[in-house]
Amino acid sequence: MIGVFDSGVGGLCAYRELRRLIPREDSVYLADIKNAPYGTKSEDELIALTRADIKRLSAFGARKILIACCTASSVWHRLEKEEREISLPIITPAARLAASLGERIAVIATEHTASSGAFSKEISKFSDASVMEFAEQELVSLVERGNRDGSVSGECKDTLSAISRRVRDAGAEVLILGCTHFSHLEGELSMLLPEVKIVSPARAGAIEMAKTINEGRRERGRVIYT
Repeated sequence: MIGVFDSGVGGLCAYRELRRLIPREDSVYLADIKNAPYGTKSEDELIALTRADIKRLSAFGARKILIACCTASSVWHRLEKEEREISLPIITPAARLAASLGERIAVIATEHTASSGAFSKEISKFSDASVMEFAEQELVSLVERGNRDGSVSGECKDTLSAISRRVRDAGAEVLILGCTHFSHLEGELSMLLPEVKIVSPARAGAIEMAKTINEGRRERGRVIYT
């Protein structure tokens, strides 16, 4: 069984993509709404919450866990070895993809993810691209209140317009949606920034997890469903 977790609805984008890629694999989704949002927590709080989420999913029977939260993924390196072995953070595959798409990369993320420079650190492993990280914590609340592609409030439209201006003014060629909540508004941002390539860590993480599962099936000689 595969486990997927986030602090709310953001990780559902990764969960749906994972279900599409490997539909016959049992899976479970955990939304830690009680402790949301994760983006304003301290690093020590995040480590404790991430460990608790992994433990809860493991108790459900999950043997592989996708950390469908960029903020939680930013503290993955500080988890115990056993926790790292069964979990996969979504920052790394997204950083690898973004690095292959352009030399000027903008990241919109939660307060903690942006201040930690998590994406900048990961991207530097793959290229010398210039990275600009912007904290857009208010967008998390807007998504949690029901704003989605095709159905956004005036307040959300104003916020997205302001974000788009910052990204454009930065001269970005690539935009990473550094919080899975933002993937719910990928279409809106694509219309506002048609010249910018958008990377969704939710999608990149799901693809990486599906690849890991399929490789395991090959090793065991099982049939691979796609």
